[in-house]
Amino acid sequence: MISFKSFVTAIHEALISASDSLMDKNVSILDKYFIETSTPGPVSAKNTLIPKTVILEYPHLTADGKIESLEVAVPLITLVPLTMSQIEKATFIADFEMDIIDGELQLNFSNSRVGTGFFKKKPKVAKLEITLAPQETPEGLKLLVEGYEAILKRQIS
Repeated sequence: MISFKSFVTAIHEALISASDSLMDKNVSILDKYFIETSTPGPVSAKNTLIPKTVILEYPHLTADGKIESLEVAVPLITLVPLTMSQIEKATFIADFEMDIIDGELQLNFSNSRVGTGFFKKKPKVAKLEITLAPQETPEGLKLLVEGYEAILKRQIS
């Protein structure tokens, strides 16, 4: 048996942990699309993130009408859709027995079969349903990507 309070606390902590894992995964965008460099400073080194880029040859029309290849540094973060996830909803459905012991509600999720023959109780079952939904891209990340896109446009204009 488990107290109802402990049960709710355990479910809550599990959801917070799952949400934190998703947040960590979302933050990993920095590791995926940026490189960390150290800049020596007077007191301690500062960490700077610079975008991972690829050099692409881009066709460019010259003033005299000829097509030339122009090398363009393209930040990888401008080439991919940025999708982040969050837990939108969690539903826990379970069969259980309950009782009040010492003034506290207790839940029993026992899977044991009780009785004999035809009168055996069915094992307890539970269902956990978690809905993940796309999270809106944070404004700071949108502005950052838009800035890199603007630099990219200036390179190919």
